[in-house]
Amino acid sequence: WLKLKPVVPSCTQPLDTVISAMARSVFLLLLSLLTATPSAAVTWIKGAGGASCDQTCAARSGCSEDAWPSSEEEFLTAAKEAGQECVGTQAGGAKYDPSTDGRYCGWSGPDHMDDSEKRCAASGDSGTYRFCPCNSDKEL
Repeated sequence: WLKLKPVVPSCTQPLDTVISAMARSVFLLLLSLLTATPSAAVTWIKGAGGASCDQTCAARSGCSEDAWPSSEEEFLTAAKEAGQECVGTQAGGAKYDPSTDGRYCGWSGPDHMDDSEKRCAASGDSGTYRFCPCNSDKEL
């Protein structure tokens, strides 16, 4: 059998050095929390028929290109926040998705877009209502 000896910690550093290191760690943790911008920070708004998300979010600090849903579950949460209950949901795949015709919803945008193309700028026809990730919940 292996016999283990108890390890007794010893403090070889002065107390002020330990406190300084702890304070630095706490500061860095708080700084990282304050500078993080989670996608949940957006407010989902259902736009007017044929409107782009740039138009819909213009008075709400703009549209967030980094907040598009990556799953149907995320989309359903966003649609509910925007006040929409979808009768049916499909992947979609259009540049203007996520969107609805008022009853049925498409959640996933295209598989690939050029770097110069922005989903916030896309719009459908007058019967297409986009779900838009706006940067603020209040109109300016």
